[in-house]
Amino acid sequence: MFLVACGPAWPTIPNQPSGPTSATVPAPVTLVVEPDTGPQAVLELLSAARESLWMEMYLLTDDRAIAALVARAAAGVDVRVILEPAPYQQADANQAAFDRLTAAGADVRWSLARFTYTHAKTFTVDHARLAVLTLNLTGAGLAGNREYAAVDDDPTDVGAAEAIFAADAVGADAAPAGRLCTSPESSRPTLLALLGGARATLDLETEELTDGEVLDALLAARGRGVAVTLAWPGPAAGAPFAKLAAAGATVRAVGAPAIHGKVVVADQRALYLGSANLTPTSLDDNREIGLLLAQPATAAQVAGLVAADAAGGAAPSP
Repeated sequence: MFLVACGPAWPTIPNQPSGPTSATVPAPVTLVVEPDTGPQAVLELLSAARESLWMEMYLLTDDRAIAALVARAAAGVDVRVILEPAPYQQADANQAAFDRLTAAGADVRWSLARFTYTHAKTFTVDHARLAVLTLNLTGAGLAGNREYAAVDDDPTDVGAAEAIFAADAVGADAAPAGRLCTSPESSRPTLLALLGGARATLDLETEELTDGEVLDALLAARGRGVAVTLAWPGPAAGAPFAKLAAAGATVRAVGAPAIHGKVVVADQRALYLGSANLTPTSLDDNREIGLLLAQPATAAQVAGLVAADAAGGAAPSP
């Protein structure tokens, strides 16, 4: 059952700074890698808010993360949170966070039924910083899984994300801009173009891969000689993974760290990082938010992590 919290419309998005540099060359993102960095990196991003903290989150259960949001609301920060009402089909999973944040004076709303799931994991701080996460704010997300977070100070990206947050709160439409790619609007064409454009290497981590078009794009990449490395959490079985392995891809089920990150790296130069799994529901029906980054140093770093994770995994069963 989808519930809607009543409340005033969210405010107009503040004007974002602009200039020739920000308009033509996006600011580089900073990468946070979990579990290597530890939970404090993400918690400090939350605690840094002094004016506003707007969040869209699939699963919020970690007491430290909830406490950080509560503290910001108690300090007078404009805390606004959209939560998925039934993550993993558990109707009460986010209820404790909803109740605690409401009691602290935050504006908390259940996501609307226009999406199958609100699976996004993002927040903005002080209308100036965007964090795009692969992780939920859970114990495993903050300190256990293989996860990634991109910290993005580019004004265009921040403004686009806040426009999406504000629209999602009231069921309006908002198109992605800047480097954002979102489901259901643009994740599928963005990811298919990234896969289709690879000429030498593709390195991926994903929790799920069931989408036929994505599988076809990966097989086509192998057909043109692209080296494909894919890590996922297992178990070491499943038709898509077996097909890729049979085509010569390096496909591994990884148990430690558990793979929950969602990244796609093409030619160690371009990178998708976000909440979207490679499934029809995730690409076409959910609210998902990610970034497409032309940032070779970061792309190469993530590709190296994928390769290292895959090296400790098991090949799929035939």
